[in-house]
Amino acid sequence: MKELFIRMQGSKALAGEILVASLFVNLLFLASPIFVIQILSRYIGYGFDGTLYTLTTGMVIAVVLNVGFSLVRMRMCAALSVEPDMAWQTSVHEALTKVQYMALHSFSRNKIQQLVAAPRVIQAAFESQRVSAVLDMPFYLIFILAIYLISPLLALITLTATVVSMLTAYVNSSHINKVDEALRKESMGHSSSMLSAINSIESVRIHGAGPFLLSLWKNQYAAIGAIRNSVLHSRSWTAALMQGLSALLKVAIYAVGAKLVVSGSLSVGALIGVSILSAKALHISSGFMQAVQMMGKAKAAQELISEFSQLPHERENASHPPDFSGQMALQDLSIMFEGQTGPLIESLTLPIPSGSVLGIIGKNGTGKTTLCKMLVGLVEPTRGQLLIGGVDLRQISSDWWRSQIMYVPQEPMFIDGTFRDNIIMSAQDIDTADLDEIIRLADLKRYLDASLRGLDSLAVDGGKTLPVGIRKRLGLARALVGGGKVAIFDEPTDGLDKEGCQAVYTVLNILRKRGVTIVVVSQDPNIIQGYNKIIDLDSKPVPRVAVVKVGSDERHGKAGDA
Repeated sequence: MKELFIRMQGSKALAGEILVASLFVNLLFLASPIFVIQILSRYIGYGFDGTLYTLTTGMVIAVVLNVGFSLVRMRMCAALSVEPDMAWQTSVHEALTKVQYMALHSFSRNKIQQLVAAPRVIQAAFESQRVSAVLDMPFYLIFILAIYLISPLLALITLTATVVSMLTAYVNSSHINKVDEALRKESMGHSSSMLSAINSIESVRIHGAGPFLLSLWKNQYAAIGAIRNSVLHSRSWTAALMQGLSALLKVAIYAVGAKLVVSGSLSVGALIGVSILSAKALHISSGFMQAVQMMGKAKAAQELISEFSQLPHERENASHPPDFSGQMALQDLSIMFEGQTGPLIESLTLPIPSGSVLGIIGKNGTGKTTLCKMLVGLVEPTRGQLLIGGVDLRQISSDWWRSQIMYVPQEPMFIDGTFRDNIIMSAQDIDTADLDEIIRLADLKRYLDASLRGLDSLAVDGGKTLPVGIRKRLGLARALVGGGKVAIFDEPTDGLDKEGCQAVYTVLNILRKRGVTIVVVSQDPNIIQGYNKIIDLDSKPVPRVAVVKVGSDERHGKAGDA
């Protein structure tokens, strides 16, 4: 409800017009019971056709005006929500694209899916019908007052029925919200397991996962079915109760009203008019409670978006070092994640001169990829500094730093789109000749020439359907398009054939000749022989730093202070 007031406060002129339209919509509805009362009391009583024509003409005009004001109000209510809905959608986009990697990574996939769906929940809650239902509620008093002027007793009956219906809806909505939440969680769990089976079609068949998945899905079906039955029961009970209240209200109005008619204190026309007014009052109260229930869900969605929006964002307006040439330095660096018994990396100090080649080696799980992510600014150190041109990375604009990096991750992932979209996203104005050269260097040309659509071939599902070697080549091409003075390659030759490996060697040699600072995670002998320095992450907790002597045959070089 608070959000509606904020939206109206943000567009005061439009809100005023909506309120005026709501006033006319509700006042014009009064024409219907007035018409009935007048027809039954005046025309039937006196039989003068002029009265019938006048009343009918007036009623037709009132209906036309009512429809017109209703349509105008619906459009204005829709216009009221355009900018706020877009603002919430933008907040979600910013959370997904600008919140720091580790902050976003700490949330479960289901939670992030809730975030993505949140704007739709908000939009549904503030659709024109919902806003109109809330704005009609103050005019509920007009209909109660109109009934009161005709018969205080019938007004009391109507008021009692509407209060009971609102209390019932409020109590039941609380239960339905809890059950809906349980259903949502169970459904998302089921969807997740189904998606895992789709993404692992080969493993499901080769490793005989079918019976296990079938058993899991049966249990999920049973749980979802039980929750759905509970939701259906609650909603059916509410709907039946509302229908019963509506029928009982009509019975009470006519039963008590008939007694008043017989006693001479109420006319037949007035009784029918009261019936119309009481039905309208009940309709308004029911619509209001439904809107309130939807806005309650919207409030939870807004709180979720706000929770993500308050997470630390990447630095946008920070400075950057002048005349950066690729020099970096690690100073007393420590990385430790929550739940670990000790640091992954501790007290790592190492200067990385411009144009040098730094190798990172170590067994699986020793932190090689984590260190790469720290270098590109995705992971922040627990302690210490990463100096870029003598400036702490935490003081540098994230966008500027990424523009200085050519990063090839161990497992390249892509947006759903064409190869061209994925390659040039960081340099959309790249020259065609330069793009062709990068494709040649990444050894993608042969694959693209053999495909029907070439660069317009699609990468879907993050590129998971592509062969590993093609993903690696595509990731390499994407990195080269960005340019930069620092190259960070994480296992660049893994999964590549001989031609792909040769392409990586060629690229590394070209970058080295250009004076690019290179950081490589690799056990490939052809790459290792080019290292100037090595960080050995097998040494725990303090990594061993080695300087590779020119002409040395030792794989790790000589250990010592770098």
